Amino acid sequence: MSTGANKKWVGVGAGLIAVLAGLMVWLSGRGNAPSGEPRAPVASDGASAGGGQKAPATPAPAPVAKGPPPQDMLRAVPCELDSLVEEYRQGKGSPAWRRYVMEQLRGILENLPPEQLWAKVEAEQDPEVLEALTALWVMRFNLTGNREVLERVLDKAGRETDPGRKAVMVRALRASDEPASEVLAKAESTRQAYRQWVKDPAPEVREAVVGNLTDEAARNFGRFQGVAEQAVALASEASDPKTAAGLLSASSIEAARTPAVDSVRQLLEKSEHPEVRAAAAKALGTVQVGETGRTMKALTERFATEGSREVRGAILESISRLGLSGAVPVLQKLKGVDPAMDGEIDTWLTLLASQPQTWNLLLRDKQALEHGWGQKG
Repeated sequence: MSTGANKKWVGVGAGLIAVLAGLMVWLSGRGNAPSGEPRAPVASDGASAGGGQKAPATPAPAPVAKGPPPQDMLRAVPCELDSLVEEYRQGKGSPAWRRYVMEQLRGILENLPPEQLWAKVEAEQDPEVLEALTALWVMRFNLTGNREVLERVLDKAGRETDPGRKAVMVRALRASDEPASEVLAKAESTRQAYRQWVKDPAPEVREAVVGNLTDEAARNFGRFQGVAEQAVALASEASDPKTAAGLLSASSIEAARTPAVDSVRQLLEKSEHPEVRAAAAKALGTVQVGETGRTMKALTERFATEGSREVRGAILESISRLGLSGAVPVLQKLKGVDPAMDGEIDTWLTLLASQPQTWNLLLRDKQALEHGWGQKG
């Protein structure tokens, strides 16, 4: 077959392919359109055999009718506070998630209507969720400085009959930037709150009081004067020895003034509970420099008459803490007063021989020595 004939047949084939392609596009558009509607021309990239005319263009999509949204899309969306509170409730098994949700709650606090939040506090029954909500409410005091914020907490705690819920409301006061025990003690309308709680028949409420004072003291390395003096005052009023001892251990009394230090000395001398006397003895080891002389005298005199080994051990610790290397002659004079304590005195003398410059270094050496004894045992 000649070259001209080949070209002729190739041209015819190409033309047929173009016609078939155009026909298929036309049929496809016809099948998708509703019957009876006029059709827009269909566009085609291929040329017809008869001179390169393009196929009709593809029809434009029919406009979509806009009607009202489905009814289920119009349902009420819960407010952000409700939603976050439920997320906190459901996150019981994940402390990390609860911390995250609490951050979200703090983020909406400033623009949250106060009565909406307080209504949630009043209605909540779950102690853990109640603590979070009450803490959030207490944060309003940080924003406004309005004492009525705290007074509402005291009022509700006073009406609360469940010890667990009452305890978490006391604990929620830790959310205050200022030490709440000190703030409440300054006004007559709130002065009695901690004094009542420290005598509460429920141990969890009393434990919450001790925890609050411990938390507040830790914010300033135990040197809040108001917190230290409040802890001593409450310890003097507490009838439960565990509570009193916990309060005496909650704060250093380095910042406390003389009347508070005198109260601790009285507890060392007069309390009938060894754990309270021991806690008082250790607290006296933290007095300011101006109180050191009187305190060393009180400790050594009590050592001579004390019948509890636990208390005598606490006295030796405080003498060592107050005097450091200067405590050596005091400790040497106490040897023989109670032969059962001579071994402990020797331990302190050995540790003080290295002339430690701070109590922390001395305590570290004592812990290392005791750890070595434990390893040998």
